[in-house]
Amino acid sequence: MTTYIISVIFAALMILISALISSAIKYEGGAHPKDPKKRKMWFWTFAILNPLLFFTLSLLLLAPADQAEHDDFMSALPIATAIGFVLYIVLGFVMSKLFKNGKIGNWF
Repeated sequence: MTTYIISVIFAALMILISALISSAIKYEGGAHPKDPKKRKMWFWTFAILNPLLFFTLSLLLLAPADQAEHDDFMSALPIATAIGFVLYIVLGFVMSKLFKNGKIGNWF
């Protein structure tokens, strides 16, 4: 159960980092600005990094030493990683629709 909660917290943290980076990218003027592509690129980069980092850090830092607990942990870890990934995408989509006229609106 703890793995799932940490996965949700990790996904929310990654969304927050993506939002901060998107907000830091300045608007470009002209007929064909490249700033929306940069924001989208950073969002999708963190979408890929989210499950990779969570899975790796969980294996290195959260894995229990007891074999019985380790088996339960290893069966829950892929599910928690998938939940974190889906949550990241859903939160990103909702945020991009909520802030469609802002910098975050360029994610999708």
